[in-house]
Parts: sequence; structure tokens; C-alpha cells
Amino acid sequence: MLTNELNYKFILMGAFLFIFAQGGAWLQHNLQFKYPKLGPEWWGWYVASIPITWLFLKSTQLGVHGFGGSVWANRFLGFSVGIIVYGFLTQWFFDQPITPKVMVQILLAVCIMGVQFIWK
Repeated sequence: MLTNELNYKFILMGAFLFIFAQGGAWLQHNLQFKYPKLGPEWWGWYVASIPITWLFLKSTQLGVHGFGGSVWANRFLGFSVGIIVYGFLTQWFFDQPITPKVMVQILLAVCIMGVQFIWK
């Protein structure tokens, strides 16, 4: 059942788990370019997929509950967190700077979340 009530405790817990889930997915997809031995053939990624999947499932469950049953609002939370995590990890591991274009895109992701919290 969809309500307009927000439960910030569940939203924050979901966002926290999304950070780890998105970070794990980023590592799983991109470390192969920095460390070629960690390509798709490396079995560790398949083992890592189990806790990463659990993190995504649990963060989705908490977020949907926190947004009063809204699957859309939670999807935007996961997307926005993912964009921020992706920007940070790409700069950290690959020294690819956050250009003005990337900064605008990160700010747009933050604005998307603002819409979820302000507009009811």
C-alpha cells in the first residue's frame, strides 16, 4: 500500500546499504581495467555477487518501506547513490577527475533525491 509518509530511519538505512551495494558492483565491473587478472574469468566476482545481491535486495526493501511503499522513489534513491559512488570510485581508482560536466550530473542526481523528499 502506497502512503505519502516518509520514514527517514529506513530511508537512511537503505541508502547506507545502497552505498555498499553500488560500491561492490562498481568494483565487480571496473577493477578488471586496473587489474587485468581480475577479469570476468576470476571466480571471486561470482562469490562476491552473493553478498552484493543481498545488499541490493535489502536496501531496496528498506527504501521502499521508508518511502511509504513507493518503488519509484526508492529506484531514484538507488540511482542517485549509484551516480555519487561511481563518481567517487572512478576518481579514486582511475584518477579520472570530476569534470564540470560530471559535477553537473552528480548535482542533478542530488536534485532528483531532493524532489523525492520535498514533493509529495
